[in-house]
Amino acid sequence: MRVVGRIDLTSLARHLRDSGRHAALVKAIDRAAAAGSIREDLRTALDALRQIVDIQDRSFSEPSENSRHDETVRTGALFTQAVVLYARATETQGDRPKLLGEAKLDPDQRATHEEAMDMRNKVIAHFGRGEALFDGPLVKEAVVLSLYLDGDHRKTRIGAYTTRAAHKVAFSARLATLLETRLKEIADRYQRLFDAVNAELEAAGKADPGLGPDLKRFEFDVDAFSASPEAAEHLCASASPEAAEHLCAQLDDDVGHDLDYAVPVPKP
Repeated sequence: MRVVGRIDLTSLARHLRDSGRHAALVKAIDRAAAAGSIREDLRTALDALRQIVDIQDRSFSEPSENSRHDETVRTGALFTQAVVLYARATETQGDRPKLLGEAKLDPDQRATHEEAMDMRNKVIAHFGRGEALFDGPLVKEAVVLSLYLDGDHRKTRIGAYTTRAAHKVAFSARLATLLETRLKEIADRYQRLFDAVNAELEAAGKADPGLGPDLKRFEFDVDAFSASPEAAEHLCASASPEAAEHLCAQLDDDVGHDLDYAVPVPKP
């Protein structure tokens, strides 16, 4: 089988939306695009939690030149990212259709989901102590009045003290399990969403004879899709086994199982 062309349906949907045409097709394309970015949010969130485990395992088994403070900063950043990305994939409204509801979650999964939402809304996105969290608050504060005696003179000093947990171990484990469930849920819907795009495209083509010829205007441009010229060059640089996992090689081979890629970004 030889590939003779690739059409950027996302660009087509943008054009159709602006011109007020084929709303059902636009909706189907938007939902298919959402499935891809939701999956990426969930995968990145799960990777963040796994990296926390790796960091902590190494800290117990290997002497480190890094301070405990540095480790805590990294762990806290990964934990925050995991919670925010899970919330974005499941609840946050915006330019992306919501695909994952709570109807299929069992009571334990729903409780973890609600805890994640509380963590994002009441502890991370907005300041909160997390006093209602299952395994205790995330933040503790104390304003302390210290009393001193200096000979016959009394002296006082007031200080504010704060402790913040970098992350919650038990909650992280529950969230990781929930992320795996959510990833399976979105994977199960993938093909149906793509089939819906194909069906709506065929229906729109039959109703609008000008749509078929118009598709040629929206050829998929790998260079434009890449984040930078360096990224595009990296993607298309070689036909090595490593490059075969990248976008250009997958497109050439008509595989496209996983279109993730990472490239170094030069300092500004």
